[in-house]
Amino acid sequence: MTKKSKKLTKRALIISTVLVILSVFASVVYVYGIDYYRKYYACPELAMDYDKYPVTGIDISAHQGKIDWKIVSESKVSFAFLKATEGADFVDKKFSDNWKTAKENNVVVGAYLFFRFNKDGRLQAKNYINVVKLTDNDLPPVVDFEASYGNRLGKYNSKYMQNQLLKCLRELEKHYGCKPIIYTNTETYTKYIKGNFDDYPLWICKLCNEPDKKVDWKFWQYSHKGSVAGIKGNVDMNIFNGTYTDFVDFIYNAHGKKTKKDARTQNRPTNRRNPSNTPKKA
Repeated sequence: MTKKSKKLTKRALIISTVLVILSVFASVVYVYGIDYYRKYYACPELAMDYDKYPVTGIDISAHQGKIDWKIVSESKVSFAFLKATEGADFVDKKFSDNWKTAKENNVVVGAYLFFRFNKDGRLQAKNYINVVKLTDNDLPPVVDFEASYGNRLGKYNSKYMQNQLLKCLRELEKHYGCKPIIYTNTETYTKYIKGNFDDYPLWICKLCNEPDKKVDWKFWQYSHKGSVAGIKGNVDMNIFNGTYTDFVDFIYNAHGKKTKKDARTQNRPTNRRNPSNTPKKA
């Protein structure tokens, strides 16, 4: 075999190997994507019982673009969680404007950080702290801790991930003086959260049916396909586990500033929503 032939054979072998690797990778991504779709989208649209769960809200990020918060405040929305940061250095480009304008229109707001599994928990908390200034009328800080968008289950061992999450939660709690809310989906909850962070308020994502009755949750994300006046396209929909009074009590008790009695009579969070309006189905 000539030198040129050997070189061509070697090159063909390398190309073949790369193609095989790419094919395997594409297959894994495809299977994972189909599985994810089936779990979170390919299910009957959930018929929410708004009499049982009257306090409805949304969570948004820069992906929603320009939001007309005046119109949002006049709709079924009682609260909104806004994306503030991601990882140790990313800041959502719409956060500052959304935070300011939502408050100006009397929407009760909270801010969340999207936790990156490959970043230090304390640094992620500090990034959030540099951006988010909370008052007693705001929802507690939120850590979005989920296996999605590049975060993979099994890439890091459970002890390591739980330690990083704990570092983040403690840093936030020390700064804001209240326990952060943990947002997660069911798989991540089962692997990392359950039995380890039960003292923290839970915001659970469960799209196809109601969360397990054994799970003690405060907020429930029940749809990724909601429709809200003032927002273009789909938006995530959420409910609070309780009445309007329970919702107000949760905010004030979380900050530890006022008793339940005080919270019902002093400067409670308000919005323009008419509680008698029935939210349209997401």
